[in-house]
Amino acid sequence: MKARHIFVLIAMCGLAAASIGVTVNTAGVFFAPMAESLGVGRGSAALALTITSIVASVAAMSTPKLLSEKNLKLWIIAATALLAGSCVLISMCDEIWLIYALSAVRGIGDGMINFVLITMIVNYWFYARRGTFTSIVMAFSGVPGVILSPIFSSMITASGWRNTYLWVGGFTLLCCLPAIVLPLTIRPETAGVKPYGYEEFIAAKNAGRTSSIAASSTAFNFFSVKFILAVLITCAASMIAAIPSHLPGYAVSIGKTAELGALMLSISMACNILFKLCYGVLNDKFGAYKSVLFMSLVNLTAILLFLFVKADFAMYIGAGFWASIFAIGAVGIAMLSGYLFGMENYASAYPVLSFLGGVANAAGATLVGSLYDMTGSYAMDFWLAFVLSAVMILSLFGATAIRRNERHSGIEAE
Repeated sequence: MKARHIFVLIAMCGLAAASIGVTVNTAGVFFAPMAESLGVGRGSAALALTITSIVASVAAMSTPKLLSEKNLKLWIIAATALLAGSCVLISMCDEIWLIYALSAVRGIGDGMINFVLITMIVNYWFYARRGTFTSIVMAFSGVPGVILSPIFSSMITASGWRNTYLWVGGFTLLCCLPAIVLPLTIRPETAGVKPYGYEEFIAAKNAGRTSSIAASSTAFNFFSVKFILAVLITCAASMIAAIPSHLPGYAVSIGKTAELGALMLSISMACNILFKLCYGVLNDKFGAYKSVLFMSLVNLTAILLFLFVKADFAMYIGAGFWASIFAIGAVGIAMLSGYLFGMENYASAYPVLSFLGGVANAAGATLVGSLYDMTGSYAMDFWLAFVLSAVMILSLFGATAIRRNERHSGIEAE
């Protein structure tokens, strides 16, 4: 592996940490103190994250069309300014509607550098062990949650959520710096190097196990049964993934300390990293279908623990197991898109799935808080996750059954 490949990996890890790790995965510790400070419900406070996620999903849809080699650096600098600057301004707001407006601005910056840009560049730069490298990059979206969630929780207790939110902007800037200062291009050919694993890919192509990654000659059918099932998988996984950010509030709601809730979130984020790394290895060895199924079953175990076991140890285990859903959303959907639709249709299928997943995650973040506000308990949220898990697994079976009767250009075998 050449130095340029390593630089790309470092830069993409930083963007994943900024766009998801700091922006989304530490948000849960702010919901309760922000709601109390502004005199609103937790669902209203969580709506700020919903707005960010929805706007980010919309913005990400335009990334493949607007991004070019010439504007890549300027694109990343602008996104960083929007992300970090909006955090500074949010810390000064006394009205929830102003926070909503700035959350939309934050969402634009987030969408410019999130999963669509990251997976697009990784796909161009890495042909061999793409699942492993994608999982390494996406694992860094969990690093801020592990390290910063308990730190932010303590800082909020000591100096309030407003002062702490300034640090959110600072860490966002820090995570984006590698992509700004390191040499980075969209395609390796622009830098005068070949994709990692290029020789292995050519050998596989000559052996008839794959074909060129190229656009399909026919229009992609967004209304096929298989794509609709893929949408259900994506949206179900994304909505389930919205629940861990509420773990600090859940702990307090059942009489536990805020520090215990922050530790649960930290455990979830630590396992987020572990499961994403494991997913990449599983994907390269067993394929996307079996890897997504395994992670779905692990997450279902977590849901059952939260529903029926209230002991502290079960809460810690459940928080860790729940993180398996992040591997599906961050890595699994991207790999599953290539598996279900072929690499010739990846550029058509994945951005739309990513958009819909972002919308579903955003809706889920607000729904979880709103269900709590209505019922005074998170039990309904866990039952909702159970139903969504069943939908996800059944849809995965259906989409895979259809795929097995079709032929694609993907290198993955059954």
